Amino acid sequence: MKISNRNRNSTTVKLFLGLLMATCIFTVAANAQPSFVGKFTLPYEAQWNHNVLPAGEYSIEVDAKGMPAVLRSTSTGKAVYTSIPIPANTEKGPAALTITNHGNDRRVRSVNLPAIGMLLVCDPLSKTEREMFAKAGHIEVVPVISARK
Repeated sequence: MKISNRNRNSTTVKLFLGLLMATCIFTVAANAQPSFVGKFTLPYEAQWNHNVLPAGEYSIEVDAKGMPAVLRSTSTGKAVYTSIPIPANTEKGPAALTITNHGNDRRVRSVNLPAIGMLLVCDPLSKTEREMFAKAGHIEVVPVISARK
């Protein structure tokens, strides 16, 4: 089967334009500035989505467009990306992680970021679970300090 020069040229042009557009999109994404940059200290190991974070100091970068947050250990420099969070209206109060504990199982449930008007829900709780954890005193708050405005 013979491909005509016209079809070959058309395919080449489409491929080139696709690569050019992809390059532009990735360049913009790579240079995008996060909407929020902060730091927090975990006094214990905690699970954040599928990542287990050891106790220690971390930085967090969040984009207000609902992209995954970037968590970076300040001691090792190792970075992890969270799953795409569920954005919600910010809660009153300071920037903080909300963590539930059940025995030795600690899970980051949300990140409140009033500076950018967002609450990022990482691991949602049902109403019954919220009430159960609150009644038992198993909800902890870890402050997140803004690194810049």
